[in-house]
Amino acid sequence: MHSGFLHLALNMLSLYFLGSFVEASFGRGRFLALYLLSGLSGGIAYLYFGGFASPAVGASGAIFGLLGGVLGDALRRGTFSWQNPVIRQLLILLAINLYLGLSIPNVSNTAHLGGLAGGLVFGYLVAPTVYSRKVARALSPVLIVLAVETILLGLWLFVGVRL
Repeated sequence: MHSGFLHLALNMLSLYFLGSFVEASFGRGRFLALYLLSGLSGGIAYLYFGGFASPAVGASGAIFGLLGGVLGDALRRGTFSWQNPVIRQLLILLAINLYLGLSIPNVSNTAHLGGLAGGLVFGYLVAPTVYSRKVARALSPVLIVLAVETILLGLWLFVGVRL
């Protein structure tokens, strides 16, 4: 669900360009996990910080998470530097989007930042490095359990608010 055509178009354009880059860098499986967990962490942040008053729409939290995943990967690899052109462009893009989020009414910055934080952690922990297969295998069951628990918690909170 999106708030309008422009919202949908911007999310899809961002997903196309950033998503293509992240999928090529991380692989399909990690890309999908990063996208879903970032969307989930954005939703949790939205709910945790009082987002019950209005509905959250769109995929922006997950898209911010893709950006966070690349930044987390760069932190782990030691390539996080303003001198790195990819990192520089992503940081500028992040700054512009955060500014727009603060300037436009009814934008859920908590969902954006929650998705970014989730992506940053995921990118740092499960980045495609030499040891990442071992780490990913070890973390996969943990991440699945956490995702299921988080979904159940979110449903409980949502139903609890509705009652």
